[in-house]
Amino acid sequence: MIISEIIKLIKESDNIIILSHTAPDGDSLGSSLALYNSITSIGKEAEIVIDDEVPVIYRFLKSADKISCVDTIDKFDLVIVLDSSEIARIGKSSKYLTGKNIINIDHHISNTNFGTLNMVRPNAAATAEIVYQIIKKMNIKIDKEIAQCLYVGIVTDTGKFQYNNTTFETHQIASELLKYGVDSAEIFRLIYQNITKAKIKLIGHAINYMEFYCDEKISVIVLTKEQFYKSGAKDEDTEGIIDFARDINTVELALLFRESKDGNIKISFRSKDNINVNLFAGEFGGGGHKSAAGATVSGDILTVKKNVIDKAFGLFR
Repeated sequence: MIISEIIKLIKESDNIIILSHTAPDGDSLGSSLALYNSITSIGKEAEIVIDDEVPVIYRFLKSADKISCVDTIDKFDLVIVLDSSEIARIGKSSKYLTGKNIINIDHHISNTNFGTLNMVRPNAAATAEIVYQIIKKMNIKIDKEIAQCLYVGIVTDTGKFQYNNTTFETHQIASELLKYGVDSAEIFRLIYQNITKAKIKLIGHAINYMEFYCDEKISVIVLTKEQFYKSGAKDEDTEGIIDFARDINTVELALLFRESKDGNIKISFRSKDNINVNLFAGEFGGGGHKSAAGATVSGDILTVKKNVIDKAFGLFR
């Protein structure tokens, strides 16, 4: 059984690196920190390495201050990659994968199974669900701080339990985490009622300049470097903005195009029920879930937007 093999490898390893994807979100951070806090509590040496900064709204989680962008770590015998469908999603930290045992834990249907051991469960609502099962199986004591990390991973990746990836087991795990002292109202306040003025300005621009195509079945948001400069917003402030486009009653496909610091264009795809955006994002080298996916492409943002929209028209013929 794969979970037993994973636990055996963790127990046999002394120095462990935990990696996750760039532009970290609630699930990547929650699952990484839950695992880090758990294995260090039983005497393992560990490091969490993520290329980008931890968004402010997640810095209350235990050990968030220990996440680094360390360039060189020499002493380690195991790499655990969480919530990353492919090696490219890890960014520069992928250099740590060479010649080491790799445990790949994820819930994206587009995962490429790049690990030595792969625990990929697309039916899980969040990677945090899978990490919870591993921690329980290892008989590690779950305290309030570990439970908080796991709860954040689940609540954010289910869109506050509204997405169709939410299952009976999701609610069961969430209810068990509440028994450890997690305050769900406090979590909601810290994550969803903690918006900066800069983000509100960016949301205002996104709504005011939203575009519609195909009888308003497609909604489009474009965020350029100039808009980030004018609003004072950061990359992390884009989280959740695409929901405004998706939630319009006529919309079946929402697209968000954003210029990133490295010059690439990041595309977010969201749908309701009829369109599999994991497959659509795959046409641009991306992937994710049926209703939520992403891709990163090179090129001019307006050219990229046109190419994606042109292909999107084909989904409605």
